[in-house]
Amino acid sequence: MDFSSQQSNGFGNGLGSTRKPSGNTRRIWTTREENVLLAALKDLVAKGKKTDNGFRMGYLNKLEDALRKAFPGCDLQATPHITSKITTWRKHYFAIVSTKLQVTGVGFNTTSCQLEYTDDQWDSILKKDPTLRGMRHKEWHYFVDWIDIFGKDRATGEAARKVP
Repeated sequence: MDFSSQQSNGFGNGLGSTRKPSGNTRRIWTTREENVLLAALKDLVAKGKKTDNGFRMGYLNKLEDALRKAFPGCDLQATPHITSKITTWRKHYFAIVSTKLQVTGVGFNTTSCQLEYTDDQWDSILKKDPTLRGMRHKEWHYFVDWIDIFGKDRATGEAARKVP
């Protein structure tokens, strides 16, 4: 899979930057870098490198190689950058899924990339899990991709598939 043909989104060479908020080094990912990582993850899933408990050994090296191919001179490393990004995405994915399952009638709008709910439904969600407060009006542009990467049909144990 050739990731080098990805369009830049105005960030020069497409590489993120490292900032130091409150003394910690934190890597800021660009949209282009995230898109390449998503494509590489979906490629691994398509090739059967994902198991029920995560990905097979060596997947981080393959992701790192895909990013280096798309961004020569890239400073993204498997640990801490890629593992941190995947952990964050997984946390968000399961928070959205659990929110949809907690209250009947909550859905996901693929056009606006937001959860759909009434005010009463949202109040009910927050009573069950107050940590979800920041999700109220947030857009989740990668959620459909996360379904392919993190999703699993709980009945059969197979990878989740989109139904047309």
